[in-house]
Amino acid sequence: MGKKHSRQRKHFFLYLACWLSFSLAGAGCAPFNKPYGGEQLPLQKPSEEKQLLLRAKSSFARGDFLTSIKENQEILNRFPEKYGDHALYAMGLIHAYPEYPDANYETSLTFFQKLIRDYPESVFKNQAKIWISILNQAAENETAMDKKSKQIDRLKNALKAEKKQIKNLQNQIKGLKEIDLGIEEKKREALPEIGQ
Repeated sequence: MGKKHSRQRKHFFLYLACWLSFSLAGAGCAPFNKPYGGEQLPLQKPSEEKQLLLRAKSSFARGDFLTSIKENQEILNRFPEKYGDHALYAMGLIHAYPEYPDANYETSLTFFQKLIRDYPESVFKNQAKIWISILNQAAENETAMDKKSKQIDRLKNALKAEKKQIKNLQNQIKGLKEIDLGIEEKKREALPEIGQ
């Protein structure tokens, strides 16, 4: 009797497992339109401008900076009211990004300043202000470093000139010593003649 019950129990659990698997698989395939219990989400593909925005972001993520710049420029040209601030912010970031081979802080500043000027209500306005501050500080540091570098080059050149002058003076001293030794030797040679 015990074996008969366990066999039926095994089948019961098998049926239960199959039923759970099918119900979970069916639920996973069903459209899930109310993720937060709120309004039903539309099941349509994103608009053209959102697709272009997503392509620009994915190009940047892949490191294809030129394509991302072109796509953001297209967004700026075609959809300036809706996503112009996104495009300007993205192009500013690309031109400030260290891995971008043609990174240029001045170009980046131009995009961020244009964003603040043309889109004063943008969600990117404060971030653009921060980037402007950082880039201005970086430009000031770069200018200071250039001045220091030029000063170092001048000092190195002055040091080389001083070393060259020291070497010339040492050669003159050596020559004078040789002359002095020659004079001393002649004096010694002349002294015995006087004594005879």
